[in-house]
Amino acid sequence: MSKKLIYWGIILLVSLYGCTTKTTENKEAQAINDSIKKYLDLADNDTITYDKRVKYNDKAYSLIDLNRNDTLTRYNLSYVSYNYGILVKNDLLKSTAEKLMTLSLKSNDSLNIARANRNFGLYYVAISDNEKAISYLFKAKKIFKLLNRYDYVIKVMSSIAITQYYASDFLGSNKTSVEMIKLATKANFYSLNSFALINIADNLSALHNNEDAIKYYKRVLKEHKVKNSINRNSLHKNYIYNRIADSYVSLKQYDSASKYVYLNLNNKKLSFVNPTVYSIAISLSALIKLKTGDYNKLEKQFNLAEYYFHRFKSVNGRNYNQIYLSQYYEKVNNKKKAIDAANKALKFSEEYNNTTDILASLDQLIKVDKKNASTNAQEYIRINDSMQMAERNFRDKFARIAFETDEISKEKETAIKQKWIIVTIAGVIIVLLLIITRQRSKQKELQFQQSQQKANGEIYHLMLAQKAKEDEARQTEKKRIARELHDGIMNKLSSTRLNLAILSKKTDTETIQKCLTYINQITQIETDIRNISHDLNQDVFQEEDSFRKMIEDFVNQQNTTSKTHYELELDNDIDWNAISSEIKMNLYRIIQEATHNINKYGQAKKASISLVLDAPNICMAITDNGIGFDTSVSSKGIGIQNMQARVKLLNGKFNIRSTKLDTTCVNIAIPIK
Repeated sequence: MSKKLIYWGIILLVSLYGCTTKTTENKEAQAINDSIKKYLDLADNDTITYDKRVKYNDKAYSLIDLNRNDTLTRYNLSYVSYNYGILVKNDLLKSTAEKLMTLSLKSNDSLNIARANRNFGLYYVAISDNEKAISYLFKAKKIFKLLNRYDYVIKVMSSIAITQYYASDFLGSNKTSVEMIKLATKANFYSLNSFALINIADNLSALHNNEDAIKYYKRVLKEHKVKNSINRNSLHKNYIYNRIADSYVSLKQYDSASKYVYLNLNNKKLSFVNPTVYSIAISLSALIKLKTGDYNKLEKQFNLAEYYFHRFKSVNGRNYNQIYLSQYYEKVNNKKKAIDAANKALKFSEEYNNTTDILASLDQLIKVDKKNASTNAQEYIRINDSMQMAERNFRDKFARIAFETDEISKEKETAIKQKWIIVTIAGVIIVLLLIITRQRSKQKELQFQQSQQKANGEIYHLMLAQKAKEDEARQTEKKRIARELHDGIMNKLSSTRLNLAILSKKTDTETIQKCLTYINQITQIETDIRNISHDLNQDVFQEEDSFRKMIEDFVNQQNTTSKTHYELELDNDIDWNAISSEIKMNLYRIIQEATHNINKYGQAKKASISLVLDAPNICMAITDNGIGFDTSVSSKGIGIQNMQARVKLLNGKFNIRSTKLDTTCVNIAIPIK
């Protein structure tokens, strides 16, 4: 019986070892996956307007086949869900997180279970259910830590710190943020430090330590400037401008506050790219005027902010805009409108379910609504007492979850060590069996290699023969042009010169009339020269579809010579004949540089190049599934600088996103006339 088991064990191991082929995917399914990837990259591109990013993310979601439960489907779904969180589409964030969790549990996919928990946490943060948010975020952190995905661990810790901030646990949020910085430094994820620094600054501002808060905000801006906006969160600077302005208002330094507010207000594109930040900037600008006693058109400015909040369904900051408007009406003695605005602020705060904002709204309502001041004051006291109790309960629950998570992690580590001992023993046995199998198959491998070398030699000789034919064709063309110059143009010029030389001896009318016919021959000579010159100076990009063919040939060449498989997608809506040669040449050079970097450093198995029309821009995305790199360390390389210089020359926008052990994506937007 034991001999039979050993025999079948050997057969099984040999079959597993010898199985090196992969099943090919359906072409139609592959095309859909490529389209999903293109739309996800566009939705992730913060140089595109907010509405278009939402539309691209919706398009990617519509293309995902939820009946298929494979790794790619779950990855795409997690990406779509996370994007909905970034784009503040909370209902879609929750529904996609639920679908992701269902598929991931069925397939026992730990990584995407963690991603689903993270997305649930982001949803509950958005609706101010802090206890549920903390519970889901700690589940995600625990799984990411067990998988050694410390880039995700750090990002989840940032969300935990933000949740603590919303729960008014500012000191606890600062502690989490400091732990983030230590872990990011240890794991070489320096680009993620900005999350922690912004959290610390927000907490200091909430604790009314505005001077130190401003120092931290400015530190993030300084590091942001050094990194040259290469990370995904380039729009954080606009958020920080508003936060610095708000801190200066608290310090009654209104000139300094105005300086930072107008950095956002003068960025007209911001109203479409990040409407929430733009709306808050308008509201802050009006608040500064209110504080300085400048009431000119002030009501109109607050209403403009409300228009943007309402139009883009932005929640954050809308309640405070109504509080400021109520304060304005209070100043101009318009009691009715002051009460209406304060009631609106209270309504928005209750919808947002933020206790601190509810108290701020009630405080303003008490000031302007004297008739109901007693009732509102009692409600203020009740909510304030319940908030203090909720804060204590939150801190207790936070500590309990953190402790339980650490205990579970220790138990997991012990179990993993025991498992490794068993795996090591089994591995030794497997290695011995593989050595035996290897020896038997070695001879066959050598024979195969010899036949492969012979085939490669034949291919090489064929390539040499083809090159020889090409060289022969070039020499033939050169000889043809030389013959045309010598036998045609040179002969005509010599004949004309000799016939016209008679004018130096005779100048009578008859001689001049004869010479005129030879002068007319010069026009024909000019035409001949122009034809030859035109043949020699044809623009390589002027022929019909020449650029498309050049890119396709280049990608085919890469697939032949490199270990990375490249997929190319060209938008049929682009009329390449109408695009200038300068743009086409620079796009081609950028593709060359990017593929060179992928081949040399990326260790990617697959990469994609997509060019789409997003009028008035051409957008290009080059993505690979290689080992990635830390953009804060490697962004100064000559290759990246060359690509940035080419995009800058064309007045375009350049963005590169990458983290270690994850994908790298280059996004470019170039304006066309």
